Amino acid sequence: MVNRVDPSVRRRSCSSETRRLPRSDAHLIERVDQALDVLHGKWKVRLLFLVARGIHRPSRLLESLPGASKKMMTDTLRALERDGLVAREVFAEVPVRVEYSLTPLGWTMTEPLIALSEWGKAHARDVSEARARYRFAHSKTNGGRRRVSQRAGVA
Repeated sequence: MVNRVDPSVRRRSCSSETRRLPRSDAHLIERVDQALDVLHGKWKVRLLFLVARGIHRPSRLLESLPGASKKMMTDTLRALERDGLVAREVFAEVPVRVEYSLTPLGWTMTEPLIALSEWGKAHARDVSEARARYRFAHSKTNGGRRRVSQRAGVA
């Protein structure tokens, strides 16, 4: 008895295998996603830089975050504290004094952030030009629809 496999099934299984990422790449992407998740949010990177620059009191931090509410800042600081990047110290004084500082783990995050800043500085013009080219290429309309590709004959 000959075991025949439908060619379409064989084709699908081969194509799905080629689309699958190598395990090392999948782990790399997962680790990057985890690191970015720690920084996800409008105020986290700003707060990390402010605390690294020596601003430790909540009132001064809030002054340095135009547009942030006290609740948003507090929630963000709590998330950074939960992730181990920021330490909160309460001083038994009247009135109570609270200060935030970077933990050793938090300090390790400053180097990648500075590297991202340097990348942004070095490539800001490239990104801006690429966005302008993209906008120009996608702004031409034909009957209210975007032109996908003239070569493909799709309008």
